[in-house]
Amino acid sequence: MPKTLLRHICLVLCLALLWGCAAKAPVVYKGRQDIADLENFPQDLNAYLGSDANTPILSPAEAADALAKYRSTLYSAWSISKPSVSRKDASLMVNRKTAKGWKNGSAKWTNREWQAMRKNANMASYPNVNRPGIVVRTTDLREMPTHTPRFTKPTPNPREDPFDYFQYSTLPIGMPVLLCHLSKDKRWYYVETSLACGWVDARDLAPVSEPFMAMWKSATPGAIVRENVQLDAGRTASIGVVLPLAGTDTVLVPVKGPGGEAGLEGVAVAPGSVEPMPLRMTPANVARLGNQMLGQQYGWGGMFGLRDCSAMTRDLMTPFGIWLPRNSQAQAKAGERISLQGMSGREKELTVRSKGVPFASLVTMKGHVVLYVGAYRGRPVILHDIWGVRVDEPAGEDNRLILGRVVLTSMMPGRELPTLTGGKTIVERFHTLTVLGGTPR
Repeated sequence: MPKTLLRHICLVLCLALLWGCAAKAPVVYKGRQDIADLENFPQDLNAYLGSDANTPILSPAEAADALAKYRSTLYSAWSISKPSVSRKDASLMVNRKTAKGWKNGSAKWTNREWQAMRKNANMASYPNVNRPGIVVRTTDLREMPTHTPRFTKPTPNPREDPFDYFQYSTLPIGMPVLLCHLSKDKRWYYVETSLACGWVDARDLAPVSEPFMAMWKSATPGAIVRENVQLDAGRTASIGVVLPLAGTDTVLVPVKGPGGEAGLEGVAVAPGSVEPMPLRMTPANVARLGNQMLGQQYGWGGMFGLRDCSAMTRDLMTPFGIWLPRNSQAQAKAGERISLQGMSGREKELTVRSKGVPFASLVTMKGHVVLYVGAYRGRPVILHDIWGVRVDEPAGEDNRLILGRVVLTSMMPGRELPTLTGGKTIVERFHTLTVLGGTPR
């Protein structure tokens, strides 16, 4: 990937990811937690498989092209000769002189604490490192060098309102990175990746050598196809993780050697947990993986090791060799785009049904992305990790009826609710249909 393109990705995502799957941290709505769609539409992806369930969605040529793009993008952080993000851009949040937000409960960040973080970040010496590295344990990508959260309001229970605005994303084990900068206490690295840029706990990273990179890139990639696969006593991997294959049901995992540099360790995993990449992209295979995600709790930016909307689509497409960016709006540009602008809700449904490819098409709006999986009783059905449906309760406030999990719904979830904000569902805000990998059939 060209240096300028990687820099553009980092700059855009380090700002855009703050929006993620919701424009702001919503007020938690304490009302009913379900909507009619959850009863009216089977919560099982197998219910939407047609007669072509085992027919490949991508041709062999399309699958090969997609995988080549995936691998090129994944390893892009190892292809640049020096950090491409400037000191100014890497310091956008660190240079804020006034503390902002709450830590936990009613405790606010203080200016003194903020200044201590700024001092520890030591951005005056940025970049003080320039070395390729790898993630040795699934980890958080942070906006500041701290594990302490930043909420926009008092948050006694983060699991009820999971919006830590220091959280950019989760980086999976095996993710290539460029180590750009080390904090003064040597506990945090500022890194560039093919997803975004930010701060990572130094314990979860290791520098790599040229021979390591050559071996890693030349090996057959293996896609983890089950959730919470045990790698060793302290590490797990889930769908969306890619590791080199070392044999049947065996993968290579990065480990820190005695000197801190990355080494390799062969690990046997449970039978059927890993498959050569790319998997055949059939509706049945996508359903097999997606059903494991159904019902899982929502997690902004990977909080608590969970997923948000764009992480769900990204991880689900990874085993099939489809590269998706981290942000929902960037994902809308990851295939052939069909505009839904200016259409009524019914017209959008008809367009998605006629031009979308089930199990291979995204539908996006500002701050949210879903996967179109087919039709049920004449209505298009979407798989998505959704925080909630906008309602006015009490009147005039921006609240949510909280779903907070991965569900299957129509494109108009909650349309039966009398308190819908403006009387509108999300269908009014969908703006793009994106067909992944190939072209609409």
